[in-house]
Amino acid sequence: MRTLYLNLFVLLLISFASCQQKEKPSAIAKKNIFTNTQNQTRDSLSINLIDLQKLGKLKKTQVVTVANDPVYHSTKHYNALPFLDLLNSYTAIKNIDINKYQIVFECEDGYKPMMPLQQFVSVKSFLAVSDVDAPKGQLWSKITKDGHEMNAAPFYLVYQEVSTKDTDLKWPYNLIKIHLVANSQNIALLFPKDDAKAQLGFELFNKNCVTCHSINKTGGNMGPELNYPKSVTEYWDKKQLKEFIKNPASFRNGVKMPIPANVTAKDIDEIVYYLEYMANHKL
Repeated sequence: MRTLYLNLFVLLLISFASCQQKEKPSAIAKKNIFTNTQNQTRDSLSINLIDLQKLGKLKKTQVVTVANDPVYHSTKHYNALPFLDLLNSYTAIKNIDINKYQIVFECEDGYKPMMPLQQFVSVKSFLAVSDVDAPKGQLWSKITKDGHEMNAAPFYLVYQEVSTKDTDLKWPYNLIKIHLVANSQNIALLFPKDDAKAQLGFELFNKNCVTCHSINKTGGNMGPELNYPKSVTEYWDKKQLKEFIKNPASFRNGVKMPIPANVTAKDIDEIVYYLEYMANHKL
């Protein structure tokens, strides 16, 4: 009888230990979810929108109407959240000087537009999480741009009460992350302080090119890096380079780079001059 009791006690210990092991993965998962939520709150300079969605933080949406949407070229309706609420909840925007920061929108396809943070917070912006007008069973309508079919998912930045012709406002779709970047760590690194003519080219490059192309690893990566380790001006004939910028499709079949809107031949000259300047100012 004594042996029987001893065996039963051992079995109980093994069963208890087994239960404890089974509970550990669940406890770890809960801890990880809590940690991710805390990190999103404490991370003062960026937001991972995919993570927020997984944590159920993007469910309280409202229907937002955008007249003459510049991407779909029609009046559109979206399930969306006020963008400034996200910045206030998940970044330390209240603790920084917004005049000294850029907001950078990182897209899944490498597109990375940016704009002054102060300008962004002055307008009424929303994070669209789905398209009310999409075909039944779909979250988003397809986008057709320059003959290419694009996808707005997972998120799209839209505005109300602004002119859709204002090219300083960025409307990125395929959006996944947001970054607040100090001017001293970003655009200021590309500014040609000692050359007034190059500064003109910089302003044009910053407005029209940096969303897709980087210089010294700063900028978008949808298109190629233009300065490091070799400047595009070091392996392209200057005349051909200007012609390519003017009309990329005349050089490459199926090229994604669009014909630059509202950019003159003089503007292209100044952009190329800036690229030549930066060839002597690499990392």
